[in-house]
Amino acid sequence: MLIKSILLFLILAHSLADEPISGIPNLDHIFDTLSKNEWDADEEACRDKIFNILENVKNSTLWATWVWNSIDQSPTGIFFGARYQLGNYDQCLRPPWIATHPELRTQYCLAEIEMNKDGVKKMDKGLDPYVRAEDYYVNTITHYGRSFSYIAHGVCLPAGCPRKSVEKFVKALLGTGYLRAARDAVVSVHHCEEAAAPWEYSTEYYAFLCTFAVLLFIAVISTYYVKEYPVTASSNSFVNQVAKSFCLRRNWNTVFKSDEDELPCLHGIRFLTAIIVASAHCLAIRHGTSVSNGLDFERMGADKLALALLACHFEVLVDTFFTLSALLAGKGLATLDLTKPHSLIKNILKRYIRLVVLMSVSVFYLGFVSKHTDAGPVYPKVAIYEQRICERNWLPALLMIGNYYNALEMCHPATWYIPCDFHMNVMALVLLYVYRKNSSIGKAVAAALLVFSFIMPMIVIYVYDLPAVLSYNLGSEINIRPNSFFRNFYIKTHCRMGPYAIGLAAGYLMSIYKPKDYRKVWSKTVSFLGTFVSLTLIFIILALGYVLLVYGVHGWLAIIFVAFERNFFAVAILGIVVFCTYGQVPLINSFLSWSVFAPLSRLSYGLYVIHIVLLYQTSSMRDNMKHHIFETLVQALGLVVVSLMLSLVVWLLAEAPIVNITSPYLNTKIKEKVERNGALENDTSKEKLM
Repeated sequence: MLIKSILLFLILAHSLADEPISGIPNLDHIFDTLSKNEWDADEEACRDKIFNILENVKNSTLWATWVWNSIDQSPTGIFFGARYQLGNYDQCLRPPWIATHPELRTQYCLAEIEMNKDGVKKMDKGLDPYVRAEDYYVNTITHYGRSFSYIAHGVCLPAGCPRKSVEKFVKALLGTGYLRAARDAVVSVHHCEEAAAPWEYSTEYYAFLCTFAVLLFIAVISTYYVKEYPVTASSNSFVNQVAKSFCLRRNWNTVFKSDEDELPCLHGIRFLTAIIVASAHCLAIRHGTSVSNGLDFERMGADKLALALLACHFEVLVDTFFTLSALLAGKGLATLDLTKPHSLIKNILKRYIRLVVLMSVSVFYLGFVSKHTDAGPVYPKVAIYEQRICERNWLPALLMIGNYYNALEMCHPATWYIPCDFHMNVMALVLLYVYRKNSSIGKAVAAALLVFSFIMPMIVIYVYDLPAVLSYNLGSEINIRPNSFFRNFYIKTHCRMGPYAIGLAAGYLMSIYKPKDYRKVWSKTVSFLGTFVSLTLIFIILALGYVLLVYGVHGWLAIIFVAFERNFFAVAILGIVVFCTYGQVPLINSFLSWSVFAPLSRLSYGLYVIHIVLLYQTSSMRDNMKHHIFETLVQALGLVVVSLMLSLVVWLLAEAPIVNITSPYLNTKIKEKVERNGALENDTSKEKLM
């Protein structure tokens, strides 16, 4: 009897071990839902493979459980701003048996889920905790446009499954969760990535690397040649000119050199502005690529008012670049010979070459190289999206018309500043040329342009019914191109002319009253008060921007604000420069004129262009990030350091050599003869010259 009982127990245990484990509700629900769906002929193989995974998960088979474990079963944290439910990208695409069992190959797909595209309302501050959950995460958006009805969900499925099959699986998966609205959501899949897919590099990728290697080789050889054979290299043959142009030692020294006529405080202002802009972009893209605690970012505006006053209207700081660029251009206009058409063309080409080299490197990298540099769940949605736009629209960017031509697909949108600066520099040169040909016509054109620069921002705001300040809609993530304010006002040259005109006027006056001859002409009291008023005006403009953003001001108040804010901001920036240059401003002037800022300021153009390219790599993330001021600060400072290093590399290998080679052919400066009281005198009379 005992023996029989033991045998029966062993038989029962063996039968239970071989019997599939059933009764896993989620798997059964997904199986039933998929069984009821209609599958096309090209989907049947995928359907059978999905059913095979579900059955093997019930049996706890390793390969199937591995796949299932890489999928987030239910969205979490969406009430607090977590858009992405990414699962485990690497676990899906890198199973240890991929080489020996290719029949188990999988693919990772990112499905976009929209639970409500229709009328949503702004969230009330005093939210009722007893309302239906759908009224919170489906029917409302926050004050800054963050929607809770959008989810991006990563799933791991058999390789070769069509996108429409993936969409059916995602709907079935959502049906097992607690989000009722998700069961009827619109699901779309735009990209899937197969495990162990061959990594193919494009011809442009190899061309980029080869160009870098060739430039580096030429620079090293040129540096050695100039150092070891200085007498031979001193001749003016073309080969020697090229060698000297590529000499790393010479180009390195240009970064650190200083001129007696330069304005030291400009270095600090320009570099600090570049840091602030880069940090703000870092913060924006971190949130655009999703953080798990997005609401903390929005609440920061309410809980930390001082920070919000300074940060919500930070984009006005870009006018610092326009103002300082115009200031330097205005200082140099008096020394240019623009009496002949070819002189005008030379000066335009000189400015174009100075701007386009770094622009070309960044655009080429974005358009043809960036897709090969990294990968991740969100990478196709962000970085590869930007890459495809630049692949199609690289030419308008390099022709400096990207802010007008097809702005909805503008390549490298953060560089909108560059064509604006180029356009206004060209207008200044043309205006000077016309003035020297006919002073009456030149004055009339200048007056017309001043009126135009003042009224155009108001007209654009009125015609497009735009708000007073740029509002970053967090619902649209990091693609700001569709933003009407950005597309129709913010990036347009005709809306940016005011600060540039003010900077030109200041630069012209400085060319007459040279700083080296008029230093410390104002007392400490006057200098301090002037600087204090300038800083106060900057703070008032930033604070007003926050107030107008919070209240969503449109109409006549918005028109009046945009008519004056950027012009006043330019005046305030120039006030700091003027009082630091001609006056005695303790501490502030010493800090802004710190010698360390000089080389960093010269690399700030590269910092501005390159940092946003690096930020796109953030989309290679494997999980949601979190909002934390300290972490953002560390990342922003690291971004600045790496961008400065790359800016230096591009300067040494590409920018400086091309500028050195072309400068002798594009030089149109008038040779100085005598200087009296800071006014330039030469063969051409001052009246005729100006």
